[in-house]
Amino acid sequence: MLLKTPNTAHLRLHNHANMKTLSLISLFLFTFLGAVAQTTISGTVKTKDNQPVIGVNVTLVNTYDGASTDTAGRFSFSTAEKGKFTIRYSALGLSTDSVTIDIKGQPIQLNLVMAEAANELNAVTITAGTLETGDSKKGAVLNSLEVATTAGALADVVSALRTLPGTSQAFGENGLFVRGGAASETQTYFDGLIVKDAFGSQLPDLASRGRFSPFLFKGTTFSTGGYSAQYGQALSSALLLETKDLPAKTSTEFSLMTVGVGAAHTERKENSALTVGANYYNLSPAYGILKQNVNWDKAPDQLTANVQYKWKPTKNGFLRVFAQYDSKNASLFTNNTAVANSAHIINHNKNYYFNSTYQDLLSQNWKIQGGVGYGNTHETGSIDNNTYQKNTDLLQGRITLTHYLGGGSLLRAGGEASNSGRLESWNTQSRNFNNQMAAGFVEGEIRLNTFLIARTGLRTEYQDFNKGWTVAPRLSLGIKTGAKSQVSLAYGKFYQNPDEEYLIQNKQLNSEQASHYLLNYQHIDDGRTFRVEAFYKSYSGLTKYDFTGIAPNYSVINFANLNNGGSGYAKGLDIFWRDKKTIPGGDYYISYSFLDTKRDFRNYPAQVTPPFAAKHTLSAVYKQYIPYITSEIGFTYSYSSGRTYYNPNNAVFLGDETKSFNNLSFNISYLTRIFKNFAVIYASASNLPGFDNIYGYNYSANGQSRVPITPAAKRDFIIGLLITIGDNTFNH
Repeated sequence: MLLKTPNTAHLRLHNHANMKTLSLISLFLFTFLGAVAQTTISGTVKTKDNQPVIGVNVTLVNTYDGASTDTAGRFSFSTAEKGKFTIRYSALGLSTDSVTIDIKGQPIQLNLVMAEAANELNAVTITAGTLETGDSKKGAVLNSLEVATTAGALADVVSALRTLPGTSQAFGENGLFVRGGAASETQTYFDGLIVKDAFGSQLPDLASRGRFSPFLFKGTTFSTGGYSAQYGQALSSALLLETKDLPAKTSTEFSLMTVGVGAAHTERKENSALTVGANYYNLSPAYGILKQNVNWDKAPDQLTANVQYKWKPTKNGFLRVFAQYDSKNASLFTNNTAVANSAHIINHNKNYYFNSTYQDLLSQNWKIQGGVGYGNTHETGSIDNNTYQKNTDLLQGRITLTHYLGGGSLLRAGGEASNSGRLESWNTQSRNFNNQMAAGFVEGEIRLNTFLIARTGLRTEYQDFNKGWTVAPRLSLGIKTGAKSQVSLAYGKFYQNPDEEYLIQNKQLNSEQASHYLLNYQHIDDGRTFRVEAFYKSYSGLTKYDFTGIAPNYSVINFANLNNGGSGYAKGLDIFWRDKKTIPGGDYYISYSFLDTKRDFRNYPAQVTPPFAAKHTLSAVYKQYIPYITSEIGFTYSYSSGRTYYNPNNAVFLGDETKSFNNLSFNISYLTRIFKNFAVIYASASNLPGFDNIYGYNYSANGQSRVPITPAAKRDFIIGLLITIGDNTFNH
């Protein structure tokens, strides 16, 4: 049944209006720019070969003062302290170091150098199917700041990940599409706990943003296949979001954008921190200026508020608590066919999400991790004179024990239980579904030597809806082939329940299945990364049904003859190249994916290529830091070859193909200080050349007329201001 929320295209403004607004904002800011009253400590952190290091924690020991380096390895913070102090700087994969400074009230400039940690210099890791992003994670392809500042992503985690190999552009559907898999085959995990509704409502042909801010996370692990036995219920991919540790100090944040406002406050104590924040967006003013390809009756508005609490009760213990409320409203008229047949759609979406985790060392060699998560989505609205409702919820508990064997080897075992429910109604009719799941897993990572590591695991699940058990083996190998290169292999069997929109009508369905085979080569040297990965994925037990045409993804649908008779395959090659060394202050990466996939599922008459799978996908991302104006500019070019679409006049199902997709996005971030406070002024624009992109076509009931599915706006713009008082990082 459902709908959609403000999508990426919703957070933007038209060209001339934005430039005018940006000029006014800039004039206001520079008029009130003030001097820093406290002592400013700033500088750069680089490697011994003069490469900037991103995400380094630079702290003034025994104080709450400090900062993290930006994309150019630069840091800056203010302190009221006087006298001799120690500056400590640390990052994962690099040796922690320190210097002594004498604070006398005059600005201090430091040029710090970090060396790679000897114990990680040549260590082999598991890389097949794994793309890590994070603050100085060893082998990370991106860090969290880069995720937030990728041109065209508009600070959306999933949009930034679409520039990496193995992914496809979402176009008019919610979710992350990975290696020929449907969006439902990728699951999002928040600190190890699954998020049932990670996106907003699905409105006709409009993709929604993710629910969570990228500034909440210190990193992500994005699996394109072969992921750990710790996680299940995902046929294609697992997206693991890891929240930040304790913030450095007390701070307050403000944001002002052409589409809304936001504020947050973090109160840091000795061993704990509390963050409270909220954002409000209203797109009506923007849409009054920016020409839309959507006939909005009420442009989307959104209110998001969250609370974070973090506490270190012991040296190794850490408690995280997160709660968020999200409310979105919108209404529009569809023009899927002739105007006379357009529908009036109204949608109200409320989401509540809670997550709490705790970890600690039971002894020197034993670690315990546990948590509980709960999500509830309440969605109501109408389609013309028909009212609908959808309620979904998920309660999950999880516990993991890890035993460290020494030499980098470990054994891990754990279990989880969940209760999932769905209620949907159409006018006076209603139906519901409920399922309890129990799962257990065991996994070992055995580092045989510095050149070989093996990870093998087994996961089993029990589903109450069909009283069925599944057993899924997983195996990964990492083999060092040189000081800077390695080969990895992975195999895994994966199970996922059919979508609840099917299970609510037929509880006799069985789990869908996929088997992954991956071969990966990676070389990292002197700021350059090269990855190439070949994969093959086979499907069985996919859900099929009888339905004429293509079922809309925003309504309540009755499906006939639901069964597990579907199958399919996906095979291809992913290539990733990144260079942070060649261009001074510059950083670029190129992702290319080749995909050959066909599947027989839903109401497909045979195995065919689905509309969400492009044979060729290319992304090129470039960022350049300009120290003279303390600014970073960025470009993202995206290309996808044509995709299939349904034409009722063609006897070949999905036998037609769109033209290729092209997009060039740009952004600029200016780092400055407003009075003594760290601030970022940014502007972003997409589709600068004005490519006429078409995602597909909607046909009239008689098939005689059609309307192209296009982006909500041909070009999109947004400008904004972020200010943080007391720090130079963002916690909200």
